[in-house]
Formats: sequence, C-alpha cells, structure tokens
Amino acid sequence: MTTQEFRALFLESIGGPLRENVPLDRFSSFRIGGPADLLFEARAEDELRRAVGLAARERFPFYVIGGGYNVLFDDEGYRGLIVRNRAERVSCGETRLTASSGTALSALLQQTLAGGLSGLEFLAGIPGTVGGALFSNAGAFGRSIGEVLEEAVLVGPDGVEERRTAADLAFGYRHSSLQRDHGLVLRAVVRAEPGDRKASEAKVREHLDERRAKHPPWGTACAGSFFKNPCSPDGRRVAAGRLLEQAGARGMRVGGAAVYEGHCNFLINTGNARARDVLALARELKERVFATSGVRLEEEVVYLPATASML
Repeated sequence: MTTQEFRALFLESIGGPLRENVPLDRFSSFRIGGPADLLFEARAEDELRRAVGLAARERFPFYVIGGGYNVLFDDEGYRGLIVRNRAERVSCGETRLTASSGTALSALLQQTLAGGLSGLEFLAGIPGTVGGALFSNAGAFGRSIGEVLEEAVLVGPDGVEERRTAADLAFGYRHSSLQRDHGLVLRAVVRAEPGDRKASEAKVREHLDERRAKHPPWGTACAGSFFKNPCSPDGRRVAAGRLLEQAGARGMRVGGAAVYEGHCNFLINTGNARARDVLALARELKERVFATSGVRLEEEVVYLPATASML
C-alpha cells in the first residue's frame, strides 16, 4: 500500500488531523530529525488504539512516540506513520493512580502530591510519558517505575485489551519486555501510599536540585543520559559518565554533536547536529571506553531509522 493510499484509508476510517511531511526535529528533545511521511497525534486512548490497529492490519510501517525525550530520529525522517501519543488522563484513588499512557510523568507526580500520596517522588525531573517510562523502565535515585506498577493495559493489532502485571513485563535495569514485543500500553495503574504532602514536596525539590546540579540546563537539546550504566564483574552498576570521563570524553565532538562539559554521559546538539554526528560520536565514545576499561557501553537512547517499524 502506498503512502497516499494509506492516507486516504486513514482519513476515511479515523479522520484527522493527519499531517504529511512533518519535520521530526520539532518532536524531539534532541531537535534532530527529517520529515515523517505521515504524523497523527492521538489525543485519546481510542484514537491511539484505532490508529495503531489500522496501520498494523494494513501492514503499513508505523511507530509510536511519546514526549520524544529518549529518541534520536533519522536525518532522513521516517517512511511511514508516526503516531504521537497525546492520550493524557490521570485519576487518583486511595492508594492507586490510573494514567493513560500519554500522560506526562510530571502530571502523574503532581496528581500524586495533590492526593496526599507518596512513593513516586523519584519521578521528579524525569521527562517523558507513562508509556515511554514503562517501555524503558525509567527511574532515578535507586528506584524505577516497574517497582510501583500494579498493572498495565496493553492493546494488540486486533484492538483487544490485555492486562499485564509487573512480573509479566519482565522489568530490569532500563528494560522491559515491551522493547522486545513492541507492546502498546494504553494505560497503567501504579501504587502509592498515604504520605505527608509537605515532606513529599521537600523530597521532590531535593531531587530536582540534585538533577539540576549534574544535568544540562532545562531546554538543552539532548536526550538525557545517552548510555546505560554498565555492570561491574561483581554485579554492581558503574556510572557510565565516570567511565567516559576516564576515557577522555570531556570536550569531544563530531560536527554539531558534543559531550556536555558538566557530565560526560550527556550528548548535546550544539545547534546544527545531525543524527549521523550523534551516532559517530557515540561510536567513538564506546571505542574509547572499551579501550581504557574493557567495558562495552550500551545505548539508552533509542535510534529510530527511517525504515523501522513496530510491525
């Protein structure tokens, strides 16, 4: 099926707004990426389900993105349909919160605090959405979202909803089975606990201060920590930033991509970087770390080639 044929079918079946030849750099915190053939912003769970279901049934290449904070788009853009998940809704119960997968983590945390609950303070300052966080098991300060997940509702190409527990999703360090199975999360239920709002807000401020001291200033064109923290032979996590610094990463750059001076595990777009610059810099950094420490770094940021698909 050609792009124009799928576009006509999409408009007939689902409607708009369906946009053509949309530059992806405006949807990426890296501010990098060529044009997508088609882009649809799903603002409700049903729109998300129907858009993905149609693309899957027609075998038309598609990929779902959230906030665009942990992804590097191809310089050539994307040959298919990009579905931007804007399904944002969160409700708070006594000790449970239910959130649509496009809900920002900041909104989830704010709802937790407003409900007088605690236990999600570690999410403070983590950008992105609930769905993206589950995909990568995002976390900080020694905790991750998989630890507080009660259940996730996934949907398949046939539109049937399936409930999954945290055990079902096989969470690990910056990993979930969603990465292998390309499961699409519609909503999630997370656990919290009764708490003291003032104490929780103080902890949030503490976490934000700590992040500001180490991370690039808010608005810097980057995708967060670029490499995962590897394991040492005894099973402990070693800071990738420290290994990179020991390997002489500070100050390195390729084209418009550079290592952030304040923390070597952040690669930044200095203004005119291309995806190829970032990829070339990442390769050189990995080679240097392996040469100096024998450790092979693994990317945390997802690179999306122009021809990738969730099919």
